[in-house]
Amino acid sequence: MDLSSAQVIGAGLAAIGVGAAATGVGNVFGSFLEGALRNPSAADGQQGRLFIGFAAAELLGLIAFAVAMIILYAPPAVAEPEIVAVEAAAIDAPAAVEAPAVAPAE
Repeated sequence: MDLSSAQVIGAGLAAIGVGAAATGVGNVFGSFLEGALRNPSAADGQQGRLFIGFAAAELLGLIAFAVAMIILYAPPAVAEPEIVAVEAAAIDAPAAVEAPAVAPAE
């Protein structure tokens, strides 16, 4: 399995959390409506908890989405040696190029 297919599979698995967040938000609002219909006088006191539950579920979905995008679009931490050699050959450069030393700024 090459690196790009592993990235796509990892991003897909991380994106499952976005669907789970949608399920969580549905559960939060469904439970609130069920409780509000059973006892309408207590519904006003539960709205704060409703929005806290909504925010928590939505935050987890946003984190899952961010992780999926990072996995999908972040450059790999370790370059594959054959890719580096092919890229170096394409620009007529040696495969291992050291960065020049930079003096610290004063």
